[in-house]
Amino acid sequence: MSFRLVIIIIFIFVNKINAMDILQKNNLENFSQKWDFISDEVMGGLSTGKFELIKDAEKDFIRLTGVVSTKNNGGFIQFRSDFDFTNQSFRGIRVKARGYPSEYYIHIRTTFLLMPWQYYSGEFSVSEDWQVFEILFDDFKKSNFYQPSKFGSSEIKSIGFVAFGKDFEPKLDIIEAELF
Repeated sequence: MSFRLVIIIIFIFVNKINAMDILQKNNLENFSQKWDFISDEVMGGLSTGKFELIKDAEKDFIRLTGVVSTKNNGGFIQFRSDFDFTNQSFRGIRVKARGYPSEYYIHIRTTFLLMPWQYYSGEFSVSEDWQVFEILFDDFKKSNFYQPSKFGSSEIKSIGFVAFGKDFEPKLDIIEAELF
């Protein structure tokens, strides 16, 4: 075995050790209790949808579907969960996803964000084929000018997978999601 191959294998192994699975799909009861579906209906919007765990012959995955409508000041659907990563240090989030070709988002809320419309947003664009996306926390954009510019993983209190910002019928499949 070449030295280069050994280094690559070590890098992959160390990367997986320093990663934390956030979906935890293996426990269906815990999964459905931990994640919530939220749409702009909470503020009078007209978007609708759902998320579900799809049992596939290959591997189980989560599917977010619905109709995103910007009417009535709306424009989002998401599934989201609360987290506590206190005293942990990660650099970003890695997602393996596919779906209706479009931009989708990961929204992170931190302990410093008090209003429900505040979040940090990481964008990724999917195709119909599975792809892996790595989004560094430093690349997330803040939703309001008065938020702190950066955040650390120990400040995260929720993570959401979001379809938003335009009128469309999203279909987002996520087979893996982990902090790294």
